[in-house]
Amino acid sequence: MPEFTRKPLEGLLPLIPLSLDADERIDLDGVRHSIGLVAASGAPGCIVFGSMGQMTNVSPAEYDAVCETAVAAGHEGDLAVIVGSTATYQQEAIRRARYAEACGADGSMLAAPYALPVTPEWAMNFFVEVAESLDGDMALMLYNYSPLNGVNISADMWGRLLEVSNIKAIKESNTALPHFDQVLMTIGDRVNVFTGNDPAFFHGSMLGAVGATGIFCWAGMRTTTRFIDECRKGNHNDAWVRRAYGALQQLSASIRRPDMPLMLSYEHGYLKAVSELGGARPGDPRKPYGPLPDFATARVGEAAQALIAMEAEE
Repeated sequence: MPEFTRKPLEGLLPLIPLSLDADERIDLDGVRHSIGLVAASGAPGCIVFGSMGQMTNVSPAEYDAVCETAVAAGHEGDLAVIVGSTATYQQEAIRRARYAEACGADGSMLAAPYALPVTPEWAMNFFVEVAESLDGDMALMLYNYSPLNGVNISADMWGRLLEVSNIKAIKESNTALPHFDQVLMTIGDRVNVFTGNDPAFFHGSMLGAVGATGIFCWAGMRTTTRFIDECRKGNHNDAWVRRAYGALQQLSASIRRPDMPLMLSYEHGYLKAVSELGGARPGDPRKPYGPLPDFATARVGEAAQALIAMEAEE
């Protein structure tokens, strides 16, 4: 397994929503509040500026302010802090990653540039060049999410990527099992693999995944932290673990119903709705994006009740 110079990237890493006030200005107190909720739950870390956390919707100055705030708040709570550095073009991705490293972030989550599809060769060159621009103290977590940029990081591409010492993790959001399983069996002993959501860790942990990026955990942070830890121990047949998996999967399935708003368009809205169940104060997403319709928010709340009930028992 990889060695980390700063805090290790492992376990449950909840996604932090970008907090905004009614005028769409950054609410740094809201960011600190969300990170404080994660620290109080016992989760080992968090991710700021994922795609659900509005990484596309901030200026360079706003990015820097949130990065500084998140690293300080996270380290105060003894969390590993991962700050996303994905951007529309390479120069800004490097700037973001270097800023996160200088601020003391433990990791940076990096997807290939978006807006127009990139080729696999361009993507590999991009990942290598961003990694080599850093001092090497901060770990890079690659982000494989082909709807964002049209490229899939295949198992074959890892032959080159493994040569870069500070690429130490991946958030694998391609949930097609033939791909997902091949990646785990190819690199799982050399790179820390994270499932793209919490319930997917039940399967991923059987093949060597070490953590999950948390979305649905917001409805039950302590419960989901324990679920991830128990799966890492191999306790997949434990009755409590299976109950927790069912509760998480029920919430996950609720947003994929054909009569629910499309996930790709409403990513920010879904994280807003779920994180509010856990006490976060994200505000509405920046326009042109918007919150979920009321009926969808209500359905998310209904689907979360089993997880909320388990959280009350912790």
